[in-house]
Amino acid sequence: MLRIVAAAVAVAAALTLAGCQGTTSAAPTPVQSTDLTSSDGGFDKQAVIGVVLVDGESALGEDLRSGLADAGFRPDVRVAPASGAASSQRTAVAQLVRKGAKALLVHAAQPAALTGVIQTAHDAGVVVVSLGDPLPATGTGGDGVSADYRVPSGDDDAATATTAVEVVRSLQRGEKPETEPTGADTTGADTTDAE
Repeated sequence: MLRIVAAAVAVAAALTLAGCQGTTSAAPTPVQSTDLTSSDGGFDKQAVIGVVLVDGESALGEDLRSGLADAGFRPDVRVAPASGAASSQRTAVAQLVRKGAKALLVHAAQPAALTGVIQTAHDAGVVVVSLGDPLPATGTGGDGVSADYRVPSGDDDAATATTAVEVVRSLQRGEKPETEPTGADTTGADTTDAE
């Protein structure tokens, strides 16, 4: 009888220790935004997509909200007020990361003011797409990244929104978007194809 109890305890201990090794499905490993590939499968089509804009861009915000919703995403659009825009945008980015956004579309009022929260977004595996001007690298000893991709903006909000939605669709499928990474010159990128 004592041998059976000892054997049962040994088996239970071995199973317990074996359970402590390896990965578990309870806490998935976050995907780095720069590691997004087709083997990752992108992200869920119903994902939250954060949009952070500057004062006066409500028309672009509505175009993005409509385009992202039509594509099956859950857009969360935030337009910073004219007063305190940089602080408002920092707060918005941090809130969207905590909310679980898979991608952020950001047109920064003061790009340098967002470096810390952009690094936080990257660390959380959020893909950051700058709208218009590029976002500067963090300079805080991080990985030296700014936005993962850049969508040049022009006078046509609808064309900018269409291009940005296509970038998000590519990311959702786990593909690299047609747009160039922020380090490349994208001033000649064609934004008229997706009308």
